[in-house]
Amino acid sequence: MDIMKLFFLGNRPKVLERWFELLVDWQPEVIACSEISSKLVEVKNSILLLHLSSVDEKDAQLIFRFKKDNPECILIVCTDVPNESEGIQVLQSGANGYTNTYVTGSLLTEVVKTVLRGDIWAGPELLQKLLKRLLGDMPATDRKVDTAESVDCFKGLSSREQDVLSVLTTGASNKEIARELDITERTVKAHLSSIFKKTGANDRVSLVLMVGKQSS
Repeated sequence: MDIMKLFFLGNRPKVLERWFELLVDWQPEVIACSEISSKLVEVKNSILLLHLSSVDEKDAQLIFRFKKDNPECILIVCTDVPNESEGIQVLQSGANGYTNTYVTGSLLTEVVKTVLRGDIWAGPELLQKLLKRLLGDMPATDRKVDTAESVDCFKGLSSREQDVLSVLTTGASNKEIARELDITERTVKAHLSSIFKKTGANDRVSLVLMVGKQSS
């Protein structure tokens, strides 16, 4: 099976050189932000690794618009000094991952593999805050799944899985879900794995978005 093409976007040679060394097996290629549209066919089904700290705001917005118009493209954003507000903004703009520019080689490889599986890469605290931000944008009446009137993708859930989902969509962490339902965190993780499989959701964020859509 062929691996997806990997493109680097950034204007700092030392960072690009480091990425080339760490991800050489992917046969990466550097592309300028301005070339995105002209190389649409080649780029839209690929992985883009963006060094946010070395591109100007105009180019960054160009990349995020491209990602929005081409959701099949995978976008990983790296920044020299990660922070919560930027991370939430980046993920809400459609990025599949947000991480430090200088993570270790093994971790950078894991980031790429994780987003390829359809998961989102970000710190657990950042993801939790993103969930709460998304939930805050929903009408209060939409924040819990109505177990009696769920759409098709939720109908296959067991009653216990519905309980887990209901608590999760209040923005609760696994520990808080376990406490609320008087079960172990390990059991919560098992229920969540089953929920993801049955609904087709890749992660907690996409699951919350699905709940929001079915409630609207």
